[in-house]
Amino acid sequence: MTGFRPVDPALLRRAAAEAERNAFKSALDAALRTLAAAALSAALSLGAWQAWRWATLSPAFALNEIRFSGLSHAQEGDLVKRSGLSLGQNLFRADLANAGRAMESHPWVDSALLTRRLPGTLMVSVLEHHPAALVQLGEKTLYVLDEEGRLFKRAAPEDGLDLPVVTGLSRQTPRPDLQLRLLGALHLLDTWRGAGYAVSALAEVRLDDAGGYTLFAHDGDGLQEIRLGATQLPLKLRRLAQVRAALARRGEKAARIELDNSARPDQAAATLADKR
Repeated sequence: MTGFRPVDPALLRRAAAEAERNAFKSALDAALRTLAAAALSAALSLGAWQAWRWATLSPAFALNEIRFSGLSHAQEGDLVKRSGLSLGQNLFRADLANAGRAMESHPWVDSALLTRRLPGTLMVSVLEHHPAALVQLGEKTLYVLDEEGRLFKRAAPEDGLDLPVVTGLSRQTPRPDLQLRLLGALHLLDTWRGAGYAVSALAEVRLDDAGGYTLFAHDGDGLQEIRLGATQLPLKLRRLAQVRAALARRGEKAARIELDNSARPDQAAATLADKR
């Protein structure tokens, strides 16, 4: 039978003491690392605060120039006035987010991005609405429709816009229906352009109650009514070119061309200008 030698209590006490010293040393090291990190962070924070305080008070960063890009209709002076910015103010103290939102209150401005260019220049990149048509709501009120299908402002003579007028809508048209019909009008303009016609030749796009389209387009020195209906628009516009060409060969012009013939979709009817 093998006997086990009893463990010396002194050895146990020394081992326990060593373990306690190691634990204390580890805790002390962790505490020192934490204190060092805190001290470094405090030093950096103090340095950053001092640097920020110096930058926001230094005349070296006074705003001395505002540069705009992307302007076509909006005026620089108007946008600066709206923004609340002024030359001479510290560039770091300027609230660019608030100034950008203020510029976007201009009816022509879709978005405005402001960035600092040190030491004293502010860059303003403006994205304006791109007008696609005028929309008549009510008897006399015209609004400007952009390429995204948004009515973004009332039309004014100073806008200088020569665009087709979309008619057949009213203020009572439900908003979802209004949006769909405006997008349909934009699609028609794209189709008209894709068929090789100039948008400037269109005077009016009337949205008919049945969902179709009636166009009033310049043809020479006259205005021509073109009934398209709602379907097969590219085909009908190609047929329009054929009808016009056939009439031109005969030295004639049409005051009205009917392309929406459900009974005979392959045919077109024309009312001559002198027989209207």
